[in-house]
Amino acid sequence: MLGKILREAKIYWQAEILGGPQKPFTWTRLRQKCKRNNRDLYLFWFRLAYAMNEHGNSFWRRRAKLLNEKTSRRFGVEIMLGAQIGIGLRINHPTGIVITSHARIGRDFRVWQNTSIGIKGASEQVRIVLGDGVRLSAHSCIIGDDIEIGDNVVIGAGSLVTKSVPANHVFYNERTDVVRQYDPAHMGRLQQ
Repeated sequence: MLGKILREAKIYWQAEILGGPQKPFTWTRLRQKCKRNNRDLYLFWFRLAYAMNEHGNSFWRRRAKLLNEKTSRRFGVEIMLGAQIGIGLRINHPTGIVITSHARIGRDFRVWQNTSIGIKGASEQVRIVLGDGVRLSAHSCIIGDDIEIGDNVVIGAGSLVTKSVPANHVFYNERTDVVRQYDPAHMGRLQQ
């Protein structure tokens, strides 16, 4: 059982930490990459827990849950174990990321800091599907019970996505900046 789990984890480590199948896999290179980079260290532990949860029996799934909780506390990234994430996951800044267990995410997913993929919880049937090559920029949220994001979609920084986005599109929320002169009569006194 452990051999099967490690073989599965090595496929992810090879692609996401060591740079792809063309690079030779050695435990020394993997250890050095994880030692130098927090992002790679997180991916190492997450993918190990992921493989334990997907391919293990109840003993290994319990260990996977404990490992994932410990890793989430250490790195500030909470990707629930039920989430299905294809090979090629890239976390550019591992902090403040939350992904629900209901998410089904394709290959080559890129995510930046302080992003969320979550559910409203208003429906019995929950379906959040992200295609291949999706980019989720900093401070963005995908929230809903039935959302499909197509292949090669870029979600702009600070965006709130509550509806499906077709493939090969860029999604962002338009904003207007307002600058007003300070008026103590209406805004109160400044702190001293």
